Amino acid sequence: MPRYFVSKENIDNLIIDNENYHHLATVNRVKVGEEVELFCNDITYKVKITNINKDTINFEILDCFYFDTEFKFKVTILQSYPKGDKLENIIKHSTELGVYEIIPVITERSIIKIEKNKKEAKLIRLNTIAKEAAKQSRRNYIPKINDIVTLNEIDYSKYNKLIFAYEAEAINDNKKFLEIIEDIKDNDNIIIAIGPEGGFSTKEANYLISKGFIPVSLGKRILRTETAGLYCLSAIGALKEWM
Repeated sequence: MPRYFVSKENIDNLIIDNENYHHLATVNRVKVGEEVELFCNDITYKVKITNINKDTINFEILDCFYFDTEFKFKVTILQSYPKGDKLENIIKHSTELGVYEIIPVITERSIIKIEKNKKEAKLIRLNTIAKEAAKQSRRNYIPKINDIVTLNEIDYSKYNKLIFAYEAEAINDNKKFLEIIEDIKDNDNIIIAIGPEGGFSTKEANYLISKGFIPVSLGKRILRTETAGLYCLSAIGALKEWM
């Protein structure tokens, strides 16, 4: 059943409008009598369409319930900006896997360079992708895609667990990542840094360590930049939600 994020005003007035109206009426071609899910303030509303107007849709509420789909902690992915459309796929699948926010960063070995006059349009598109993925995966929260920055433009003080994937650690200690995620507590604020296609430079690795990041191996194999963050989220989800 399709899910749409709406405002309290929409619920109070039994009206769907603006972007949600367009998606329901034009894209999904919803019909009177069909049922959809509306989400507002942690409550899911099962509703039935009663009328379709020129720019609004009316509905009646059939049921409402609370079902928490979120981690009890926050996981931020600090993602080095990859080439092509890889970041869009990272955002889509990270949202499905429970990420709280994503911070795209330009690193020394980043292949792509973002022009300043195109940043705003790019961010709008990336946040739209996160919103659509949140709707599809029935999230209670839409992850925020932050402004595209460099490593030294970020305030790391709000995080209490800082990790970065570093392939050099594979020969040292391949259990450190597991130990860290086993120790995650409710309300922890975690950030995981993922390097670009060529990995973090030694200078960047030392900078992250100076900010409190712990370098970890993600196993015996070297993962692609578009895979590493998803691996981390999957491991955290499997360990903390199912065990």
